[in-house]
Amino acid sequence: MKKVLLLTLAAGFITFTSCKKETQDEVVVETEQAGENLEEAGNDVANAADEVFEDAKALVTDAPQIANPELQEWANKLHDEAVKAKTAAKAGNVDEMNEAVATITSLSESLANFTDDADYAKAEAYYNEVKAELEQM
Repeated sequence: MKKVLLLTLAAGFITFTSCKKETQDEVVVETEQAGENLEEAGNDVANAADEVFEDAKALVTDAPQIANPELQEWANKLHDEAVKAKTAAKAGNVDEMNEAVATITSLSESLANFTDDADYAKAEAYYNEVKAELEQM
């Protein structure tokens, strides 16, 4: 009788640990699958954000080539901020859009520092072009 009882207990223990192992394996598989799904969703969001950025970038005229390095840097910053504003507008991010517009306003005010530069008219024309593009948002 002791042998039968021991065999029954051993069989029950093996069955119990086997079920527990299967449950753990299922949890591991489900967790891995959830992680993969989350990673795919993150990639989809990142790809969508990149696409919105590229679309917005295409809508903003490239900065002109200016001989004065400081004025060229100004034009490049204006371009970057215009792209940020368009991207934020497309994404519906009002805070980021307002921040970019504030930076653009600050840049427009700093353009007065270059009135004596030969390329001032080119930079001013570029600002007016970007301004018109942003007004179409």
